[in-house]
Amino acid sequence: MTNPRGTFFTVMMLWHMLGMQLILHRRSVGSIKFNRTWTDFQNGFGFLGSEFWIGNEKIAFLTNQKQYQLRIEFQNAAGEAYYVTYDNFRISDEWGQFSIASLGTYEGTAESQIEWCPTNQIFSNETCERRCDDPDTCISSTSRTELEKCVCVGDYMIQGEDCIPQNQCSCFVTEKGGVLTDGEIYVNSDCTSRSVCSNNQLIVEESYHCSDDATCDVRDGIRRCYCIDGYEGAGVTCTRKVVPKDCQELYVDGSSHGVYTIYPDGWPSGIQVYCEMESNVGGWTVFQRRSTAAVDFYRDWSEYKNGFGNPSQDHWLGNKYIYSITNQKTYQLRIDLRNSRSSSYYALYSSFSISDESDKYRLSIGSFSGTVGQNSLSNSNNKQFSTKDQDNDGWSNYDCAERHRGAWWFGRDYLCRDHYSASNCRSYCPGYDNYCEAFPDGNENCAHCANSHLNADYDGSTRGTNIFWEDLGQFDCNVQSVEMKIRPN
Repeated sequence: MTNPRGTFFTVMMLWHMLGMQLILHRRSVGSIKFNRTWTDFQNGFGFLGSEFWIGNEKIAFLTNQKQYQLRIEFQNAAGEAYYVTYDNFRISDEWGQFSIASLGTYEGTAESQIEWCPTNQIFSNETCERRCDDPDTCISSTSRTELEKCVCVGDYMIQGEDCIPQNQCSCFVTEKGGVLTDGEIYVNSDCTSRSVCSNNQLIVEESYHCSDDATCDVRDGIRRCYCIDGYEGAGVTCTRKVVPKDCQELYVDGSSHGVYTIYPDGWPSGIQVYCEMESNVGGWTVFQRRSTAAVDFYRDWSEYKNGFGNPSQDHWLGNKYIYSITNQKTYQLRIDLRNSRSSSYYALYSSFSISDESDKYRLSIGSFSGTVGQNSLSNSNNKQFSTKDQDNDGWSNYDCAERHRGAWWFGRDYLCRDHYSASNCRSYCPGYDNYCEAFPDGNENCAHCANSHLNADYDGSTRGTNIFWEDLGQFDCNVQSVEMKIRPN
């Protein structure tokens, strides 16, 4: 019920029933604090022998049994007594916010002595009131002259001329447990709805959902849908950022040579590659480089799949990345070779791609041109990739990756005894021109699994383990540097 304002220091509420009086509330000396929570007033507080509030839950239960009269008695500091009565008093239950459902006819002697606070306001010295349409701003009554006045405080806010519970404000959000300011947006905990306060009206967007390329997150104190790396947008919709798929796209934008992150199909987080921008027109994505013996290339399937080394130095990019890049466009392959006399050669293939892991990264190349002499990659075309722990060369007699100490697109290429007699092979196999590519198979036979092998030992100490490109003449064994790179046609 409303609160009386005045100089009275004793207040009693008496409940009359056939002459019996049940005291619901007493205040006399200020020993009990009455500025309390909803729960306190619901359950009751204080001491029955002095000051107390019996509790709204009990009052609601009792007043809804029969018709009761309410009597309120006051006494001021001068000892003057006043009273008011209502002949039909009843309050609702908690569902109805314990509101006064009935009072009935008024009678009493205190009309000229009492000033009543408006509904839901209390007589207090608190100064910070808030409005439903501006819940974050404290309206401070610093200009008041009275020590106490009727105020709308606690869990109540001013809306228009009324003081109401904040959960009745137009822009109250239950999950937040508070009221939104005008223009403020609130997104629920799983980002499945968004609420916005507009002109003191709450608009709920139930259609708010995160894109498949976004995540529900809290950043800088704001919860909403955020696009994942590589995508941009408001989170409900996300579009792929304009990002380079290869070095050619960076070259067109004017980038110089160096290490860059590219975003080929299937790799939204990107991969680092070395881009060759200053020679052979530019725009080349490098996937292999050999220049010293510092990086060991005699590695297993997993390492060749995922890559190893440093993109700015000697490295193998990784078959899974080479597959993704070469299957998003049509690429040409360039192989640059330099021998011990610093003579440079190149091989150029009109197309180059490899299949996925399920097909063992099978090689596919187009037409050949260049200065290296012959097309020494031709017999590797349509061959699967082999490493020391995965023999996919199709030659049952040999494990080519192991015999050549490297990884390549190997196959059954040459066996001396298929072409020559034992006596001829005795002289042919140790010959200088065949030393790099042919490994011995006894004293009267030798074999090799490809006409080129660019992932062998940098300075192979035994026959058939060197880097080689057939038909470089006496310099077959003296490859000092090699670089394999691709660019869209």
